[in-house]
Amino acid sequence: MSGVRKLGLIIFGGLLVLLFAGFAIGQGITQPSVPDGDIAVVEEVPDGLGNISQEDYDRSFEQTWRRGGLNAEPQPGDAQYDQVRETAIGDLLDRAWLTGEASELGIQASDREVANEFATVRNDQFRDDAAFKKFLKDSNFTVEEVRDRVRLQVLSTKIQDDITGGITEVSDDEAEKFYEASKDNFATPESRDIRLVVTDDEADAEKAKAELDKGSDDKQFAKVAKQYSTQGSSAQGGKTVATEGAFPDPAGSEIMSAPENEVIGPVEGGGQFYVFKVVGVTEAETPTIDDVRDQIEQQLLPSLQQRVMAEFVSDYNAKWTSRTFCAPDYTISRCANFEGDGRIETADPACYEEGAADADPPLSCPAPVALPSPIEPGGNAGTGALNQGIANLPQGPVPPGDAADAAAQPPGAPGAIDPATGAPTGAAGGDAAAQQAAAAQAAAAQAAAQAAGQ
Repeated sequence: MSGVRKLGLIIFGGLLVLLFAGFAIGQGITQPSVPDGDIAVVEEVPDGLGNISQEDYDRSFEQTWRRGGLNAEPQPGDAQYDQVRETAIGDLLDRAWLTGEASELGIQASDREVANEFATVRNDQFRDDAAFKKFLKDSNFTVEEVRDRVRLQVLSTKIQDDITGGITEVSDDEAEKFYEASKDNFATPESRDIRLVVTDDEADAEKAKAELDKGSDDKQFAKVAKQYSTQGSSAQGGKTVATEGAFPDPAGSEIMSAPENEVIGPVEGGGQFYVFKVVGVTEAETPTIDDVRDQIEQQLLPSLQQRVMAEFVSDYNAKWTSRTFCAPDYTISRCANFEGDGRIETADPACYEEGAADADPPLSCPAPVALPSPIEPGGNAGTGALNQGIANLPQGPVPPGDAADAAAQPPGAPGAIDPATGAPTGAAGGDAAAQQAAAAQAAAAQAAAQAAGQ
């Protein structure tokens, strides 16, 4: 990946920025007028950053199509125009929203912190000064604009830390619920030490059994296994360990229920023939909650932090959408005065006509996408349909070797990368907002289509 695109992943990849998507909740709100020369106004943002000017938008629009890998500026009616437009507006709203939220939380990014992060980004992503300058030229960013984006990244990280920092331990009640729901996964199943001969031919198995009936100590089992066994047990002197399901039935069931120190067989299983002796049984064991308390903490704590973060994001979206008002030609779903019809502007209009489902050739229409929600403790860890940064963390017990990896996964890991442009599909603000808004609109479109009898 080029240095230009790598830096794009950093400066547009703020964790909170990734998660923030707008919701249209403007009903009943008194709308302030958008000043002349501005395309939007966000109330209660300090330092005048709540007023988004036409000049700001024009520059954001150019930077958006350039970092999106387009060869020329899209024009109204072009396939990419609406996407670039919404991304550019969303990018500017992210700057205002994030700045306003940081101010209300009393969070600041010092010049030293920004300088250190900027240096890290520049040193990590560019081999030399010429590569960085090429990025600035290709993306139409100034050094100061890059530094402003880095400042947003620092604020973003600090806000996340502030929100999740208070969740440092799992309560006894949460741990108990998790333990009871997952007790079977913590249990160690019964295992059996066995001596085993496996043959492809029943006659050979009968011969092996006859030899072992004369004597079945380990030396004799090793001799017979070497002579007759077609499995790896021959190399191990017939020694192996059996657990439930390790061998095909009926042989597997026989092994797990046989008495100790008795040569049994031949028993068929999976087209082969088994002769075996159980020499020891390790009973199934379920550890107490105290035995696995640390493992529960490692697995559950990220999920609890994620839940708190998701609740914060929901409140954040509602609050800042209600404070955001856009001029008529710049209204997107993150504006309080947005009025949508449930249709996606870039979709083929025929998708919303009667009989769209039966069109020949088939239409390429947007499908409704369910936004992911945080997994509750003990819930299903399957990946959501749209994984825009709310990573589904492991909820059931995992082997000790995997627990640390699960705990190390931060809530809200970065989204996917667009292989065509190298840009993150869920990167900062505008990109993520455009996709999540489109998802919400697609769901509304499906509902409207169903209501119309399509």
